[in-house]
Amino acid sequence: MLTCNHCQTLFKPTRTNNVNPQKFCSTNCVREAKQSKKQLHLCLVCNELTLNPKFCSHSCAASHNNTVKPKREKQYKICPTCGSQHRRKKYCSDDCNPNRLKLSVEEKYFYVRAKKNEAWQRYMVKRKNQTPANIDIKALQEFYLNCPKGYEVDHIIPISKGGLHSLENLQYLTISENRRKSNKLL
Repeated sequence: MLTCNHCQTLFKPTRTNNVNPQKFCSTNCVREAKQSKKQLHLCLVCNELTLNPKFCSHSCAASHNNTVKPKREKQYKICPTCGSQHRRKKYCSDDCNPNRLKLSVEEKYFYVRAKKNEAWQRYMVKRKNQTPANIDIKALQEFYLNCPKGYEVDHIIPISKGGLHSLENLQYLTISENRRKSNKLL
């Protein structure tokens, strides 16, 4: 005869296994023992009793996690040209910036595009360590800025094949020719 670990009654074991002896008299005692081991907690949102250590349901968890956080205080700067408050880097608008280039909308578009294109090429080449140390960056920028409409700047010997990012290795090609050439040596 054995004693049940939960209800402390005597019972006759149904299986005779000396390695893992039977500890409970019935499956109900097993279930009740498992439930009694579990601790009850209070839900952080609604203070209901729950087996989960934090929340009683998904909706309580969501309402706790989706609370509105306080906004950071906005920091204003004063424009050195007109003295107004703003949140930009230095000047309140492009009109207040004395270093701004006076360009038409179309000129500005091509200027920005050429500048970004040249900067991207310089970045990619620098990544591959194929920009000479004594390169004139202003001359490279001018070359990209002077690219005619319908043309693109192409590396004669592609960078992927070991070509350098220098003026001697650049040329203007039409968009279709440049795409057809890709990274081939022609």
